Amino acid sequence: MIIRVMGEIEIHCFERDGSVADISALTSLNDAGLDEVTDADIINWLGYALDNPAAPSLDEDENWRGQVEGAAKILAAPALEKAEADDFLLLLVLREKWPVGSKAKFKLKADRVGASHTYRLLSCPLQKGADIADEDSLSTAETASLRAMVPTLKKIRKQFANSSGLQQFLHQLN
Repeated sequence: MIIRVMGEIEIHCFERDGSVADISALTSLNDAGLDEVTDADIINWLGYALDNPAAPSLDEDENWRGQVEGAAKILAAPALEKAEADDFLLLLVLREKWPVGSKAKFKLKADRVGASHTYRLLSCPLQKGADIADEDSLSTAETASLRAMVPTLKKIRKQFANSSGLQQFLHQLN
């Protein structure tokens, strides 16, 4: 099982091992001092981790990579229940547009995890036959995932920030 998590800046791909991810592995999120960690907190933390140029490199920092992968596993859990060993799952973690007048509510959500934006999670349909060692098969699976989401993405495009990679992707389709 391969999971690819795509943020605004960073894209990370990894193989799901048999371990179950739990919130205790997310030390950066646990250090935020939250009484209760919600899915929204995990999404916002993961989005910020993938959107922050000052964040440690996933290739160089094993602890940071483990936290990012752990957050992705937690968020992917519903889709992974149906997944088979050769499946590919693409998770999109995109910056949310803050409506004028209600910015304070969004800022409070972002501040809970030290993020500068709030994020939305979109789980693409599972794809078959991707191989983590084969960049072409990963690219094919990613493209198929995104193509399957195009109608949904077009409907909800206004929910995402104008700087979002999603806006650029949908603009290229027109």
